[in-house]
Amino acid sequence: MTEPLDAIALAAEVIAWLTVPIGVVLLAIGYGRRAWANRYRSAKAVITNVDDRDAKLRWFGEEGDVHETASPLTGPIPAVGDARTVWIHPARPGSARLDTPVHDGRALLLLGWILTGVGVIGILVSNLMPFFE
Repeated sequence: MTEPLDAIALAAEVIAWLTVPIGVVLLAIGYGRRAWANRYRSAKAVITNVDDRDAKLRWFGEEGDVHETASPLTGPIPAVGDARTVWIHPARPGSARLDTPVHDGRALLLLGWILTGVGVIGILVSNLMPFFE
C-alpha cells in the first residue's frame, strides 16, 4: 500500500520543484513592474493634429516644457483640441501612454501566486505523505 503513496509524494515533490521557483520569479517581476508603474503621473494632453493614421498629442511636463507624441488611432476619431489624459513616467517625460498603468504586473502577480501556492501545497503533500503509511 505504500507504493501509491510514494508515487504521490514523488509527483508532489516534482511539482513543487517546478512551480515554486517559477512562481517566485514571476512574483519578483510582477512586483517590480508594479513598483515601476506606481511612479507614473497623469497629465492632460491636447490633440493638436489628426492624420488618417494617427493623432498628435501635446502636454506640459513637470518643469513647464512642452512634449509631443503621435498616437495611433484605434477608436473614434478625435477632434483637434480634445483633451485626453496621458500618463508620464519621470524617467521618460517625453513619452506618454494613453492606457492607465494601474493594471501593470497584475497578471504576473496572479500567475506567480498561483504557481507558488501550488508549489507550497506540493511541498506539504510530499512531506506529509510518509505519515499516512
